[in-house]
Amino acid sequence: MGFRDEDRRESPRKGSVSIAGAGKVAGGEYHTVKISGSGRVEGDLVAEELRISGAGKVEGTTKAKEIVVSGAGRFEGSVEAETFQCSGACKVEAGLQTKEARVSGTFKVEGNVKAHYFRSGGVLKVEGDLEAEVVSLSGIVTVTGLLSADRVEMKLEGTSYVREIGGEVIEVRRTRHRGLLDELGLSFFRRPGALQAVTIEGDEVYLEGTQAKLVRGKKVTIGPGSRIERIEYEESLEVDPDARVDEEVRG
Repeated sequence: MGFRDEDRRESPRKGSVSIAGAGKVAGGEYHTVKISGSGRVEGDLVAEELRISGAGKVEGTTKAKEIVVSGAGRFEGSVEAETFQCSGACKVEAGLQTKEARVSGTFKVEGNVKAHYFRSGGVLKVEGDLEAEVVSLSGIVTVTGLLSADRVEMKLEGTSYVREIGGEVIEVRRTRHRGLLDELGLSFFRRPGALQAVTIEGDEVYLEGTQAKLVRGKKVTIGPGSRIERIEYEESLEVDPDARVDEEVRG
C-alpha cells in the first residue's frame, strides 16, 4: 500500500509525536506517532509509523506504513497499512486493508479485512469477509462472512465459526499440544477444538473437528470428529471412521 499524491498534499509534512502519559494530539500527517500511556488522535491520521504500547485510540481513519500495537488499540475509522501487528487487544471499527497482518491476543474487526498475508493466534472476530492470499489461524475464530484465500490453514482451539470458506487448499486441524491438564493426567477435561461452518469449498480440502452443511472439492479428506451433511467431490474422497457424512455425491 502506498500513499497517494493527494494524501501528501493535504497538509505539510510534520515531525514525530510521543504521548507517554495521558494526552491527545490533533489528526494530520506525521512521521511517527508513539503512544506509551493513554492517548488519542483526534481526527484522521496519516503516518509512516504508529506504535501503541499503552492504550491508544484514533478517532478517524488511519493510513500508515507500519502499525504496531502491543497494548490496547482502538481505531474508529478504516485502517490502511503495509504491515499491521497487534499482540494485545485491538478493535478496528471500519475495516482493515494491509499487505501483512500478524495478530495475537484479542482482535476484532467490524467490516471486511483484505490482506496478502494474514496470521492470527488467540481470539479473532471479523464481522464481515476476510480475504487474503494466505490465511493462517489458530485459537478461536469467528468470521461472519466469507473467508477466502489461496491457502487456508486453521488450528482449532475451542469452538470457532466461519460462515463460508473458499480457497485452493483448505486445511483444518485440531491443535495438538501438551499442557498442564495433560501433565496432570486430566486431559479428558480438555474440549477438542471444533469448527462450525455452512459451506466449505476448495480444490484440496482436509477437515478435522468440523461441522458443515456442504463441503465441495476435487480432493476431500474428512478427518476425525467431523460431521458433514453433504459432500460433493470430483476426484477423491476419504472419510475417517470417527467422522460422519450424511450424503456423498461424485460429479
